[in-house]
Amino acid sequence: MAELTERELRDKQRSLESLNARDLKDKQLQIKQMAIWRDDDRPTSVARFNDAKNKLDLLTDTIEARKVEIESIKTQMQSIADKKAAEKRNETITKKQKELKVAQEIRDTAREETLQEEIKTLQNQQSATTGIGGNKPYEGDNEFVKDVNAKGLALTTNTDNGESWISGTEGADQVQQYIYIGPQTKVPLFMKDKPGQLVNDYAPATSNFDGVRKRVIDDAIKSPLGLKGLFDDLRGAGLRIPQTDYDRLDTTSTAFGKALSYAVQKHTKAMINDLEQNKNINPKSFFKYLQEDLKESGIGGPRVDYDEYVTKVDEAESDLNRFFMEYVGRSATDEEQKKYYKQLRALEKKNAQVTTTTDTDSGGTSRRVTGEYQLDAEDILQLQRNIAGKALDGSDIDVILKGGSKAAQDVNNVLAYAKSYGVALSNKDALRYVSNGLKDNQKDTKAIQAKLLAVSKATYSNLSDLLSENVDLDDLSANYKLAMRQILEIPESQVDTMNPTIQLALKNNGNRGAMNLTEFERVLKKDPRWGNTSNAIETAAGYANSILRNFGLIA
Repeated sequence: MAELTERELRDKQRSLESLNARDLKDKQLQIKQMAIWRDDDRPTSVARFNDAKNKLDLLTDTIEARKVEIESIKTQMQSIADKKAAEKRNETITKKQKELKVAQEIRDTAREETLQEEIKTLQNQQSATTGIGGNKPYEGDNEFVKDVNAKGLALTTNTDNGESWISGTEGADQVQQYIYIGPQTKVPLFMKDKPGQLVNDYAPATSNFDGVRKRVIDDAIKSPLGLKGLFDDLRGAGLRIPQTDYDRLDTTSTAFGKALSYAVQKHTKAMINDLEQNKNINPKSFFKYLQEDLKESGIGGPRVDYDEYVTKVDEAESDLNRFFMEYVGRSATDEEQKKYYKQLRALEKKNAQVTTTTDTDSGGTSRRVTGEYQLDAEDILQLQRNIAGKALDGSDIDVILKGGSKAAQDVNNVLAYAKSYGVALSNKDALRYVSNGLKDNQKDTKAIQAKLLAVSKATYSNLSDLLSENVDLDDLSANYKLAMRQILEIPESQVDTMNPTIQLALKNNGNRGAMNLTEFERVLKKDPRWGNTSNAIETAAGYANSILRNFGLIA
């Protein structure tokens, strides 16, 4: 019988794993049904139970037999992979030996040393024998191999849905691990091994995706193309990310966060699989993988479904009229309304939520959802401004929107800064401040912050000697907010610096300094809301018991 090819073996493995996944579900259902028959002592139920038990034994034997066959296939595939890797290394060694000869002839000592070390590493790899799934430590002394060995990184597969990821034995089992290899950097001079040499920046495997995300963003910002290059690479790999996510890089819930998480996971799996199958101890960086390999990493071709949000005509008209009244001083015309709705619907179609279903390497499928479904507020604002046309040329909103994502972020920062210093600032005022700053070629919001700090000191003159760039009202009100949450038993979201009760404590009737905390607690207990709290009820019960005890009515 002819030996099966690697592709045939892989297809057979997927087929067997798929059959096992299906049969395992059938087995679980059958066991549940048998439990019902077992508890019923009627002859019919007893007969059904015995028949089902025989079938269950056969099904279990079939599943176990498939598992043995799957392990056999894995061994055969590993043998094929080892053979290919050995042939590839032999070719590389031969090539490098020729290069070494040339380097020796022209007396290029630096190149000669590098080649000798590379040949030695390849020869060591050639003689190494590692097992499947990291049963034996991988050979190699670089950070990547040491990290994989130390944490026992290996592919984990969910048999219910076929989803797979890299997990490690360090810490809690089955916790997903991310590996990030950054761009090339020079080894610092204080390092012992080859100072000044260009190497990939390796970040140890971690389950903290947030830390990985920050490193990727930092490296992208330092690169020649900046963040735009990272967004372009992710989009080029087929991951859908709206332009608005430029301003929302601090969370994994956005399309950007989900896309980056998916890409890092795929890269991590590719590195571990390449190490396992080809003994490759020097994987390429994340950015290189993103540009060269990610688009091709799907198995069998993805299936894509689209789902879009549709704004109703009356909602769109109401939104546009509100914008026109605030910034243009009139309602939108029928022609402007029709133009706006047409462009809005085109944008909504472009921003549709995309669900991509891909076959996994275990025979199942995985689903990936990208797209915002509903448009971001900044997209809507930009569209409404375009409809207004020349009427808004040179206006505050026009200056902000032309300033792009940084200007929009500056407006948000100014609003947040004002709130933290207890200054009531409208969106329109924040727009005006930032717009004037841009017109004056101010590169940041420091001048605006200085103005807001001055307003805050004038408003809270009793605290003016305490307020500074480093100390805001949020800091000064922290203890009052905590006391208010605890005594009145209200959620944190309902207590901020601008809360009237907190303001009472901060302004302190114009007296120097903020209100004494003990006095503030007395004020809180006079609040009608306190009577309904559990601690008020307990206090009242305590008083009642004390009185009864004094009269000898209770022990």
